[in-house]
Amino acid sequence: MKKIILLPLLLFSITLFGQNIVEIHYRHVPSEHIAEFEDKEMRIWSKVKQNAIDNGDMLATAFFRIADAGVVEDETIPTHAFVLVYKDFKQLANSSNIWSSAEKVLGMNPNYISTNEISKTMMIQRFKLIDEILPLREFKYAVWNYSKPKNFGGFVNENLKLWKPYFEKKIGQKGLAGWGILARVYPQGMNESSIVSYDHYTSLEAAMQALSPMDFDPSILAKSKMSEYDPEGFRYRVLLELLQFQGSVN
Repeated sequence: MKKIILLPLLLFSITLFGQNIVEIHYRHVPSEHIAEFEDKEMRIWSKVKQNAIDNGDMLATAFFRIADAGVVEDETIPTHAFVLVYKDFKQLANSSNIWSSAEKVLGMNPNYISTNEISKTMMIQRFKLIDEILPLREFKYAVWNYSKPKNFGGFVNENLKLWKPYFEKKIGQKGLAGWGILARVYPQGMNESSIVSYDHYTSLEAAMQALSPMDFDPSILAKSKMSEYDPEGFRYRVLLELLQFQGSVN
């Protein structure tokens, strides 16, 4: 339970436009290899990540399984996601130190227990924190909402002034445990979302209910200008289950 309680620390900093950098690695793992993949990552490779945290090379990391992993066999769809949190860009730039020490930490050639042969890295995304809801609370599921607003400033401003207070009042209701928003750093381009907001939930039922298009209060929607700022709406929404968390963010 302690690890789950600490997880909300994963994607956040205390100050607006804080320095924390979030790197997300999406992987696809065939269904026949999922059990082996998860076991190696949580039992073995977690030691390398913990060593990085202990040595000040990284703040925190979390390992997620995406909904329907092992059920949908489409190789173009990720099944898992790793979230790595760094204090700032300097720490991110030096992140190669984490993996170069793997043999020393594990006491063996890391190629012998690599998960690269049973998984495929689909994409790597890097973000900078914009804001969050405090205090941080326990959650077990997360929904990531990808957007590419037409009006970036208007979109962010409304999230901070309208949606953040709305979610703050809802914390503890219907399984809602947290909310936050990140700005994409890299890659950037025509096909890339520029913003990710995230909601945290204590149960799968609560997360699925939140994904329902009929779930929002009409009174809050009447105050929103999202149809102007982001007329296409969320480009992609991801439901994830926490498998493992390590570290914390001060």
